[in-house]
Amino acid sequence: MATFSRPESPIATGRRPTITDVARAAGVSIAVVSYALNGRPGVSERTRRRVLQVAEELGWRPSAAARALRGTPGTVALLLVRDTVGATSADADLELADGLRDVLGADLPLAVHLVESPSAAAAAIATWWAEHRYDAFVMTGIRTDDPRLAVVERLGVVAVLVDHVSWPRPADLDDGRGAPRRQRPAGPLHTMSAAAWAPRTVALDAAADVKVGRHLGDLGHRHVAVLAPATPLRSGHGAADAVGEEVDRRGGITIVEPCTTLEDVATTARRLLAAPDRPTAIVTSDDLGALVVLDVARRSGLAVPWDVSVVAGRDAPVLRLSTPPVTAVARPLRALGQEAGRQVLHAVGRHGGGSPDDVASRTVSGGRLVIRGTTAPPR
Repeated sequence: MATFSRPESPIATGRRPTITDVARAAGVSIAVVSYALNGRPGVSERTRRRVLQVAEELGWRPSAAARALRGTPGTVALLLVRDTVGATSADADLELADGLRDVLGADLPLAVHLVESPSAAAAAIATWWAEHRYDAFVMTGIRTDDPRLAVVERLGVVAVLVDHVSWPRPADLDDGRGAPRRQRPAGPLHTMSAAAWAPRTVALDAAADVKVGRHLGDLGHRHVAVLAPATPLRSGHGAADAVGEEVDRRGGITIVEPCTTLEDVATTARRLLAAPDRPTAIVTSDDLGALVVLDVARRSGLAVPWDVSVVAGRDAPVLRLSTPPVTAVARPLRALGQEAGRQVLHAVGRHGGGSPDDVASRTVSGGRLVIRGTTAPPR
């Protein structure tokens, strides 16, 4: 009668399971595992079920599936969630992908995947990592209690997290347990413990958002509304915080209104602009939101910028062509992608381990406030 042992799980040690691990855990030979997984005769039904159960528990995938599905050796995946939160950021994501390609080049091809939710992304990461399909993952829009982070930590996945605006800088933050952020040493994954490292992170600094608050405050605005994403992001709402701090310093008040969709933006703008103490300036999180606010203001009989000033939190060509042209923040998204690419190279050991610039959390500066025709002193 066969006996089955339960050695330490490969997942617990931060490496990917192999057919040898399945055989050892099931207490059978590698040949028996191969027969059982491929449905070949020569093993009992009880043993076959046991092998399949162990393989599933360990997260192992047949090598044939890995060869058929995986990208080329040394492939990186950019995983984008396309739910109501991420649906309006297609242009920004393209800039981010261009920056990644600038750095990764031909040696580390980049594959871009669109998924419908963070939970679907987490499932994809678990499957593709077990299949050895990708060597690293780049993820954006990380939320609090994000299932993607749980998978990354449990399986020891090589990951780079791209946050939006950091306030304060990520280097000033801890890991939520009072300890500094830890980086994953470069080197083969099978030598690393899943609990010994944290994902690398990159984010934009808030310098341009500070300029937005300063610009509006200096114009005389003392009641400013910021339309921020409703979804709780891991990095917080740094842009809104930076704007609010500058307005507050000048004796004003800032209200932050949560908005997930463009419909939310329209509804919120109508409510704010119909109030007797309406804000004299509205800052949106992106370009499309600013255009929605412009439309709502016109339909409400308000003149932009004299009755209400509008600032877009992300610039786009359409904002230069609108009437009036929209004041906006030009975000260095391609540079953000390039920094994410450098973090990938460090994580997979292709950037010269131990180099002095190997820091696990980075911010990218260079955002500019582009003043156009939608901001003026309130009347």
